[in-house]
Amino acid sequence: MKNISIWKDTIKEKNYPKLSKDINTDILIIGGGITGISTLYQLKDSNFDVALAEQNKVGNAVTGNSTGKLSYLQNDLIDKIRNNFDDETASLYLKSQIEGIKIVTDIIDKEKIDCDLKKVNSCLYTNKNNEVEKIKKLEKFLKRNNIEVYREKNDIVRNKYMICVNDTYIFHPIKYIYGLLKNNSFPIYENTSIKKIEKNECGYTCYTESNKIKAKKVIVASHYPYFNIPFLFPIKGSLEKSYLSASIYDNDPISLISYSNPFISMRTYKNYLVYLSNSHSLSSDINDKKNFEELNKKLNDLKLKPSYMWSNIDIMTNDGLPYVGKIKDNLFIGTGYNTWGLANGALAGKILSDIIINRENEYVSLFDPKRVNLSKFLGVFNDIYESVNGYIKGFSVKNKEITYRKKDGNKIMDYNGQEIYQKCPHLGCGLIFNDIEKTWDCPCHGSRFDTNGKCISGPANKNNTLKK
Repeated sequence: MKNISIWKDTIKEKNYPKLSKDINTDILIIGGGITGISTLYQLKDSNFDVALAEQNKVGNAVTGNSTGKLSYLQNDLIDKIRNNFDDETASLYLKSQIEGIKIVTDIIDKEKIDCDLKKVNSCLYTNKNNEVEKIKKLEKFLKRNNIEVYREKNDIVRNKYMICVNDTYIFHPIKYIYGLLKNNSFPIYENTSIKKIEKNECGYTCYTESNKIKAKKVIVASHYPYFNIPFLFPIKGSLEKSYLSASIYDNDPISLISYSNPFISMRTYKNYLVYLSNSHSLSSDINDKKNFEELNKKLNDLKLKPSYMWSNIDIMTNDGLPYVGKIKDNLFIGTGYNTWGLANGALAGKILSDIIINRENEYVSLFDPKRVNLSKFLGVFNDIYESVNGYIKGFSVKNKEITYRKKDGNKIMDYNGQEIYQKCPHLGCGLIFNDIEKTWDCPCHGSRFDTNGKCISGPANKNNTLKK
């Protein structure tokens, strides 16, 4: 079994250079996931000079750890938006998701991208009696929005009620990312982490470890923005961790998801079943080994043996809507997709490029990062609690495989002779060792480091190796 996503193991990696000199550009995109690459693609015919900086490898972070689904049956999210806003807002969000899916499929058709796209029926189900009525109400809401919904029974999961739609898709997310770059002429820099952004008279100066990028506009398309001001992101959303697998499965294509937590999500890929479960808030459960064991037990119940197992972390916004748009003069953001980042990331690329080119886009106000909603304020208390809880657990939970000691006045941790600092360089939370994937994980904000201390996922924007 491999502790890597099936997408990363079934692709020939592209390699882009690390930034090695100071540059000037009209637009700098920070982040090489689906949001950043989609924005880059949408700007390809503009008159702007554009550059993209990715902390590690293009497409290999959250996008490369996803389930690879394009669906608007998004567990209980539409109901959350209906409760936090109204039916009109939820209808516009539903329309946006259908538009996001269409953006992806149209580009695949136009650019002839081979990314294993397959049109499938998607089904939403519950096995809880108290949720049957909720799904029936959602079913009526979908029909009022001209969605063709039908009932179906499926033997792979027990369910009290299941609804399905027939215009959704599954695909290989990294192959799609690479396909977007097929005819790209803009410079892309991998292994290039932006350490700091400063306002200047013409825009912004962005600093890497050794170089500067001067840009008139900056788009932060990283999964979790590493800066705290002006957006105050740590109190704008929480983090959810999920555990995934891919097992040999020679049956018909499927796409299923449960209505509520603990979420179960399934889809097929060629002769594999991709299975997600055990979702939880990041700081509430830090025992990765236990969660992977529970995932394995569920697979055993289905008589499946995993060939791949991996985890992913998603940002959950307080009101259920993504944050896409302007947060300050010439500074933009695209994040917070509530586990549905593929259609939303493609849509964000279109929204951000439309804002910059001064084109109309009906979703600008819907996803406005500066929107005001009561649920956002109420969620702040939960976000603060999650961060504090993660901070406490980061320093209190010990792992028997790890040696803890002080060195030159600093708390360090030693795994098989590989030493790193105990504190995450983002905001100083204690790191916890992930026994299965062999990574150091931050239980506060989701940064991840390999055993040598190299940062493989933000918001941390620098490595955690010991100073020599």
